[in-house]
Amino acid sequence: MKKLFYGVMLTSLLAAGVDAAPAKGGVLTAENYQAVQGNVPEGGYVLALYADGWDKYSEKLTEKMLADASMQTALAGSVVIEYAVPNLSTDETNKARADKLGKLRWVAANTYPAFALYDKNGRHYATVTVPYSDRKDPEKVAQQITAAKEALAKQNALLEKAKGESGLAKAQSLGKSALFENINRPDNIVKMVKDADPQDKSGYVRRLEFNGHAYAIDSAGTKDWKATLKDVEDKIADKNYSDTQRQGLYATAIGLLRRHGDLNDQKKVVRYLREMEKIDPQSPLGRSADHAKTIWVSELSLADGWSPVVLPKNDDPAEIKGPLPIKAAGTYEVTFTYSRGPHQLVIKGVRLYDGSRKIAEDMHDGTTGIKHNKNVYTLEVPAKVKSPKLEAIFHMPKDRDSYGTISVKKK
Repeated sequence: MKKLFYGVMLTSLLAAGVDAAPAKGGVLTAENYQAVQGNVPEGGYVLALYADGWDKYSEKLTEKMLADASMQTALAGSVVIEYAVPNLSTDETNKARADKLGKLRWVAANTYPAFALYDKNGRHYATVTVPYSDRKDPEKVAQQITAAKEALAKQNALLEKAKGESGLAKAQSLGKSALFENINRPDNIVKMVKDADPQDKSGYVRRLEFNGHAYAIDSAGTKDWKATLKDVEDKIADKNYSDTQRQGLYATAIGLLRRHGDLNDQKKVVRYLREMEKIDPQSPLGRSADHAKTIWVSELSLADGWSPVVLPKNDDPAEIKGPLPIKAAGTYEVTFTYSRGPHQLVIKGVRLYDGSRKIAEDMHDGTTGIKHNKNVYTLEVPAKVKSPKLEAIFHMPKDRDSYGTISVKKK
């Protein structure tokens, strides 16, 4: 790749063998890690990563980006080492990489070009990738690099502050240093917080150790879903968890209620979806809340029929939501028709109310599945109904994976 040289050089850097020449912006370049040892600038190292022959455009784009004025400003005070990433790793390419990067920990990127950022001690703290949408916008990439550098400065300030503190105050400074979302945590930070705060009074240990993805997977396989739900809800109430973590916890709780809950849990699902959305409406979970309410939160109704999630978990009456076509006096038939699922539905009876007053019922055992048996319920309505309310009573065994429709017709 064509050599790019930037920066106002220090004599010591030239003496150390840094391959650089004066240019606007203060950016330095070096052939490899060894070339700059002993004279590392405060801005640390930047690996400019591009594809080695298997993506010609990324190589040309890296060249253009490094020449851009906004990128030169963002990279000022750092030493840039260009590295062509091979398509396949072999013993030969691995040795070449080790010679090039020295003690810098190799990090792969999702897309190229990319800029891996290291502090002056060689700790990798961020990688700024260049997605396809930003390939013609070096200023946007420069802004991300600048933001990462600024976050690192704040992180280092907190770590320095913690050196003069002890106990809870030290744990709080250390904990805060690990919360910058666009850069990596300091090395060994959890151990440092634990040493300062063994009883975790600050709450930072549990926050930093919490793995939401692993927790959600474990919760999905729980044998005691109610105990697991309580643990999830306790974590939601713990303000020491981050907003992002709490949003994931709401999603975990919703998953438990969806898999194991019944009709009475639907209101809680709605509430948790709203809280999940409120935390960050623009996040993936926040944006999915409305859609989830539409497709997940349903009722036992003429419109939606029945499904495992809306069936009660016991033999208590369940209201069939309307609008109900029951107004005038007459004979009405309520029919339950199975559509799918491995289990049949067992019905015990149907009751009709006008407001809170029962005006008709048909109580008999019926089933609907691959074969129907007495699955039609007849209601003799004596007079005009002002506020119809329809209830069904089911026999709900443990196995209730059943789906079907409900219809009401006047004879």
